[in-house]
Amino acid sequence: MKNPSPSQSTLLASLTLCLTQMICIPQTAQAYLGGFEGVDGYGSFLNEVSTTNAGAHGANAGGGTLATIPLNTGLWTKLQGPVFPATGTAGGIAYATGHQNLDRLNPSTAAQALVITTNADGWGAGPQEYAYSVDTFDLGGANPLTTGSDTIDISFWSCAQIVGSSDPANGLGAGTIGDTVSFYDSSGNLGFSVGYRQPGTTTDFAATNVGSWVQSAVAVNPSTYHRWDITLDLLNDTVSISIFEAGTLTNLVSGAPLVNNMNNFSEMRFESTAGVNNAKIWSLDDFGMDIRPVPEPASLTLFAMGLATLTRRHHQAK
Repeated sequence: MKNPSPSQSTLLASLTLCLTQMICIPQTAQAYLGGFEGVDGYGSFLNEVSTTNAGAHGANAGGGTLATIPLNTGLWTKLQGPVFPATGTAGGIAYATGHQNLDRLNPSTAAQALVITTNADGWGAGPQEYAYSVDTFDLGGANPLTTGSDTIDISFWSCAQIVGSSDPANGLGAGTIGDTVSFYDSSGNLGFSVGYRQPGTTTDFAATNVGSWVQSAVAVNPSTYHRWDITLDLLNDTVSISIFEAGTLTNLVSGAPLVNNMNNFSEMRFESTAGVNNAKIWSLDDFGMDIRPVPEPASLTLFAMGLATLTRRHHQAK
């Protein structure tokens, strides 16, 4: 067998690089959401995310410093519930904020998680709900509005506590769904949700919504973090969902059609359990997103032409 000529070697190297880029080593990003630290753009306790430039400053999020802004003019929007420092009808406060000493890995240090609590209107109140606009920093530089054909791997850690009928004050009753994260496109189409269900005992279970809420057999510890792993395929409008709890990874959903087709991935909504007091906070930490773009037709054509040229030269050299 003849060795390839220098020109063939150069072409082969170029095709290899092209193929590697098309297969795509994921573009990992942990910014804006990230770990909710100062470098991700999050202030310390009681710097409410809907009235500060949360996620839009810091070393991982384009630079700049923490600033107070008009309500709902940044990346975070308060959709339900009073906004700190306002109080609810029961006189308590509600907020979403960076919170020291609740970090997933460093609970006894100044490292932070995002904490959402109601503590405002008592048992008869509705939930607290926030929307977060996904940005280019979250997706490794990709524009969220152009992700309609991409595959996106999303992971995050959650420490959730919801209140069922066997908890104090009778809680909210069997079948309570709470502490949910929902995924939307820029047109407001809901793709799917993950969260927790309280079936009327003191045990909470992981639950998914891809058409309807389904309680899994995975019981979650309300005092420790667990991780959600999600693969969102926007080309085929499907999703796969797993949860890592107590050292075990369990697949809950595999390639299920979305609730609604998504034109892109551009928003997440975080909704707490209704009527929760300050003892039932919800902590989130260490978001990561990997985007795997589908090769553009022009790139595929270029690769095919190069492969054909290399094949032709190989045959001519025999």
